[in-house]
Amino acid sequence: MDNLEHEDGVEDEQSKKYEPTLGMLFDSHEEIWQFYKAYGKQEGFHVKKLISKKGSDGIIRYATFACGRSGKSESKSIDVLKPKPIAKTGCDVRIGGCVNEDGKWILRTLNLEHNHGLSPNKARYFPCNRNISASARKRIEMNDCAGINITRNFNSIVVEAGGY
Repeated sequence: MDNLEHEDGVEDEQSKKYEPTLGMLFDSHEEIWQFYKAYGKQEGFHVKKLISKKGSDGIIRYATFACGRSGKSESKSIDVLKPKPIAKTGCDVRIGGCVNEDGKWILRTLNLEHNHGLSPNKARYFPCNRNISASARKRIEMNDCAGINITRNFNSIVVEAGGY
């Protein structure tokens, strides 16, 4: 992945453009996952890990990552007149990689055509893009053990971050 820089030498996160191509090389399947998450965030769709296969030695040799709307699901609504919305559309977007002879991961399968709309402005809300810092996670766990309710827990994190 190329690092794009402005005249002052500072890298701009918004200027990075991710575009998967067949034959791209990565050091691990986790690196492919991080790349695909960044690509999904850029394009406006959420991603999920679909398949991973291990070899006889227990090391992951093949992995496939897909659009979060892949697959089909049926409404489980009891009231037929008020069906619940279904997020699955059968989208076939996916990338797949495997380990080559050199121990590097290479993209072998690639399909980038969605059958639904994309929303780059809402990408930060997708489950794959939500992150909690280690300090906030530790504070939540400590407050939970101390019996502090979720509202006060949230308020303590906001105040620590300089909010309110």
